[in-house]
Amino acid sequence: MNRNNSRLSLREKSKFFLLLFLSVALFTSGCGVTQNPVEKIQNELQSEKEYAIILHDMREEGNFFPSYYHQYRVDVGEQQTQRPFVEVAESYYKKNEPYLGMALRAKTADGVITNTPFPNGYQYVGNPQYGRWREGGSGGGMWEFYGKYMLMSQVMNWAGFGLNRNHYNNYSSFSSRGQPYYGPNREYGTAGTVTKKQKPDFFKRKLAKNSLSQTRFQNKVKQRMGRSKNTFRSRGFSFGK
Repeated sequence: MNRNNSRLSLREKSKFFLLLFLSVALFTSGCGVTQNPVEKIQNELQSEKEYAIILHDMREEGNFFPSYYHQYRVDVGEQQTQRPFVEVAESYYKKNEPYLGMALRAKTADGVITNTPFPNGYQYVGNPQYGRWREGGSGGGMWEFYGKYMLMSQVMNWAGFGLNRNHYNNYSSFSSRGQPYYGPNREYGTAGTVTKKQKPDFFKRKLAKNSLSQTRFQNKVKQRMGRSKNTFRSRGFSFGK
């Protein structure tokens, strides 16, 4: 009787320490996480005439208690600054997971601030400082950057399809309703064809992580099946002669 009580006590203690460990781990895993780093960058850029904050890269680390990271690129006019990775909350990471390569927030030259994700570069369209609408053809005309800004269209990977007025009007309509815009054929964002060409390292990491997770899951299943077989045999069951 005393022996059983002693065993029960040890089990209860083990459960208590396990719960304590999990609680501490969960608490410490959230320490130092910036809840909304984009707002912090926005505050830094308040005095700038125009800017765009782009989700340049993102990654997950760890398995049992994963950590989440964002890397931003900040465009102020023609100047581009790639910032170091910063840890973000899981909820914020999941919320922005579809927007890789897109501008999360921006301020246009006329002072309008946009907080709805969109393909980087759309903030310059319609601004006569950067280019003009070339009339003719289908789609209500095409936007073209002036010669000294032509590199911008290459950086934004507009080459091959460009941006026509109808597509830009669609973007404006989405933005006015507070809805993310992924391009005329959803070329942008994490699932977009343009993004997959521009961000090969991200997709390699994601594929490697998924492959590792699948391997670990298969190993766990094998271990459990092995333990089940051993338990079955230890209880005296057998088949055959």
